[in-house]
Amino acid sequence: MGNTDSLWMKLLRSTGMVLDDDNIALLQNNFILKLIKKDHFFLQEGEKSREIGFIMKGLFRSYYIDKRGNDITKYFYAEGGTLFSYLAYLSQKESTYCIQALEDSELLVMKIEDFERIVDGNYELLLFYKKMIDNVLVAKEEHANSFKLLNSVDRYKQFLAKYPDLEKRLKQCQLASYLGITPVSLSRIRKKSNLIK
Repeated sequence: MGNTDSLWMKLLRSTGMVLDDDNIALLQNNFILKLIKKDHFFLQEGEKSREIGFIMKGLFRSYYIDKRGNDITKYFYAEGGTLFSYLAYLSQKESTYCIQALEDSELLVMKIEDFERIVDGNYELLLFYKKMIDNVLVAKEEHANSFKLLNSVDRYKQFLAKYPDLEKRLKQCQLASYLGITPVSLSRIRKKSNLIK
């Protein structure tokens, strides 16, 4: 399972945050280490978002099933990423998508309401919380904008630039769905990219 102290150091490095010893101890005492096996869920469609999770090891994706029965991948979350449905939590409505482990994964998990309680009035931890939310929102907006501004080849290149080590950890159908193309189209784009190299 690994030493939780080193897991916290890894998380803080990934966010660029520096916390004092008291605040690190406060987080360590309130978050618990949780293992989620490959193909199991952190959050399922129809559930309320009650927990926040920081990925220490592993890989997740969020997805939904559209009206035609297609599996649509929205986002990928790897080490250092934050898991929770901010919209579902704020609205207190059920989540409209699932967050599923693509690998055996280790998370540091806490109830969102408990997390908000310990950061309330604590400027350093409020900044930490804000950075977590900002990272989630920026990733979502960048992905949405890529569909407006880029063609499928450029979306693929953007994905490789942003997540250089992620492609080999994904199934082709998952990446194709994320890019909004078919697996066959992705295969063509990959072949062309390899020829250009």
